[in-house]
Parts: sequence; structure tokens; C-alpha cells
Amino acid sequence: MRSRALIARDLAGTRNTVAKTYERNAYVSEYAKRRANGYCQLCESPAPFNDSHGNPYLETHHIIWLSKGGRDSIENTVALCPNCHRKMHVLNNQPDVQALIEKVKT
Repeated sequence: MRSRALIARDLAGTRNTVAKTYERNAYVSEYAKRRANGYCQLCESPAPFNDSHGNPYLETHHIIWLSKGGRDSIENTVALCPNCHRKMHVLNNQPDVQALIEKVKT
């Protein structure tokens, strides 16, 4: 792997892409973060650090992804730590999805 990496060009190439962007409601996102009260709603650990305003850093996640027909609503939105947010986008384990659905019901 090292020898391949050494002979690779050191200037990144470019390509043009087209992306679909969803316009999300800022109030729904903020509500999810406040409801979480500084704790990840999946692993239940405190936020790993504070943002530049001193607020616990959590990321908003749609339990049922917008791209899969999920709604931008408080019933479909949770606040996750960056690790759990990445985990949900890489694995999207159904037991985790079900646990998050139950969290927003209470």
C-alpha cells in the first residue's frame, strides 16, 4: 500500500457533480438538540465538546432519512454525537433505528 501511495500523484483531481439538497427547518433541528439536553440520543453519552457558543455539540439526524421519504419533523429528528451520527449513516442498524423511534415517543 505504501509503495502505491508513494507513486500516486500528489495533486488531487477534480470532477463535476450534481447534488440534491434538502431545505430543512432550523426550528425542528434546534428543538431536537434542546430535547436531547446535551446528550446523544443513541449512546446516551454527553456531547463530546462544546461549539463556539458554548453549547453541547450534537448533530441533527433524521431517523427515516429525508432521501428515503422521511419527514422533517420533531417526531423524525434526533440529536446525535458525531460518532453515532456517522454510525447511523454507515450502518443504519434497524435496532438503533427502532431505539431512536422509541426515544422520540417519550
